[in-house]
Amino acid sequence: MQRNNKNTIYLFVFALFHFLTSIKSENSTVLNSEYPWLRLPPTPQLPYPHHGQYAQINNISIWYTIYGPKNGAPVLFLHGGLSNSDYWGLQVQQLQSTYKCILMDSRAQGRSSSSSANITYDLMTSDVVSLLDYLGLSKVHLVGWSDGATIGLNLAMNYPDRLYSLFAFGAHYKSSSGNDASMPPVFAAYLKRTQAEYEAFNPNKPYEILFNDLLTMWVNYPNWTKVDFEKIPLDLPVWIVTSHHEEIINREQPDTMASWIPQAGELILPRTGHFALIQESTMFTTSLGQFLAEVTNTTTCSNYRFICINNCSRISVDSFYTLVLIFMFRLMLEYAG
Repeated sequence: MQRNNKNTIYLFVFALFHFLTSIKSENSTVLNSEYPWLRLPPTPQLPYPHHGQYAQINNISIWYTIYGPKNGAPVLFLHGGLSNSDYWGLQVQQLQSTYKCILMDSRAQGRSSSSSANITYDLMTSDVVSLLDYLGLSKVHLVGWSDGATIGLNLAMNYPDRLYSLFAFGAHYKSSSGNDASMPPVFAAYLKRTQAEYEAFNPNKPYEILFNDLLTMWVNYPNWTKVDFEKIPLDLPVWIVTSHHEEIINREQPDTMASWIPQAGELILPRTGHFALIQESTMFTTSLGQFLAEVTNTTTCSNYRFICINNCSRISVDSFYTLVLIFMFRLMLEYAG
């Protein structure tokens, strides 16, 4: 049975790369659709200047960079599989004035190197812990997307003392082997793009090796149950975040995870998919800003279009204006009566 599964994986990899190499340009629907969830906007750039550095940990070189005030609340951003830290550029641009924003490229991805060990969520989680030790950080607020969010959950279960909070967007708790194998055009465009980005960072390393390693991981891991989620401390603030048009993770997964974490909030971002952080970056960053402001008791909320009133209870500017209009309308009705 295991041999059949491996054969299926390899056949899928072969078919996928044949499909990708046959595409001459990204589908115009992906670039020009009126629907945000069908678009893949350009990869953001990290704010200038950025001073990337390397940490020698776990027998590899992990690339990282830091923005924001030295004494700001530390926020670690973990990117999705096959990508790199640049995808967080729009969020860092808005948050760096308040928070100490730390970004790292996961092992074998982006600008980080690899080893002969198979890539697993446990191994990448150990890389995060080692980087925190290297930087002298006892705890961080963790913001994860896709694989980065799944790593965040792994930390919450097994290293909860290293987290202040967790904002997990696009995470999953069980492997994708039972999911629909069809590939949405936006994800096909993402694979083609990340291949070009990887080869620009690593001209001498075949992308196919990384892709095969990650695909093997996705097919087999994670395999968590409710018992695993019960290890997450009840006092750890957690948001489980997904998108209305999520095309990679079945809706059952975030719903179940949110139900297994008693204190968790579940946020469903409208009109977006698995790439919401770039498809609707303002909405995504506003939601993230609200979460961070709440868990850090930050009183400076203007950068996230939030108004602080009554000991920094938060309401969005748009919602505030709507409430004012409703209030004025009710006054007019009472006056007319």
